[in-house]
Amino acid sequence: MYLVGFYSPKAKSGVTELSLRVFDWLKMNTNLAVAFISYGTLEKEEISDVLLHEFSKLTVTEQKQKVKQLKKKFDIIIYDASSELSESVLKLLPIVDRLFVVGEEHTDFAVKLLQINQFNKTFDRSVRNFITHLKGNKTFIIRENKEDRVIGFNHTKKEMNEIGQMVYSDYVTRYLEEKLIEKNEKIYRKIKQIPKEQLYRGLYDLGVDFEKALLFHEYVYLREALGQKYEEALETLFPLLIQSSFKEILEKFQLEVNFISKLRV
Repeated sequence: MYLVGFYSPKAKSGVTELSLRVFDWLKMNTNLAVAFISYGTLEKEEISDVLLHEFSKLTVTEQKQKVKQLKKKFDIIIYDASSELSESVLKLLPIVDRLFVVGEEHTDFAVKLLQINQFNKTFDRSVRNFITHLKGNKTFIIRENKEDRVIGFNHTKKEMNEIGQMVYSDYVTRYLEEKLIEKNEKIYRKIKQIPKEQLYRGLYDLGVDFEKALLFHEYVYLREALGQKYEEALETLFPLLIQSSFKEILEKFQLEVNFISKLRV
């Protein structure tokens, strides 16, 4: 269910040792089913059902299938991506639910890495499809917040228990989010079944405030008038409906209208 990656731009930074210790800590201190993946080769640990290495030798399709299988079987998967910085690693890192960049001094690197990942997700179809395939049918469920996605720490300065608790707490948060995501996806499926002309009425029947439902209806129509397909507009704006207040949606709607008006002057 939950894939957490560890990486550092510094050679021999101890990322593999750290990620293995996190793996052991989770097995000892929780009742969760935990697996471990290493992008490179581990010298001391044997390959097993719960501990895989030489992940780099698999094709992208095989990696995709393996991660999908593991996510169905295990609660947490620790991904040690420390062996090298390559195009393959960059394409795999965006699939993690949480990326830990080891070393407090690497904050800038962590930000740059996230920017590259975001670019890949937006413009590289193979990466976007990979992520969508693993996370669900709707890309809006992927967390995009930079502060939430990247954490830098120096493991030599922190107790192992603290780092293990950090990973475990994040898993619990992610678990709750997944439950919320499932609920949102059910709502979205119902919304897609509403006749286009009756969108505001259907939203109201589902429990959305009438004013908010009507505004959302107008917002979707605005996007359609600009050339966006109806279902695409519905999907793009759905996060606003779920996460934003009437006032916040109105402000964004007015900004778009004002922007369009200026273009036509």
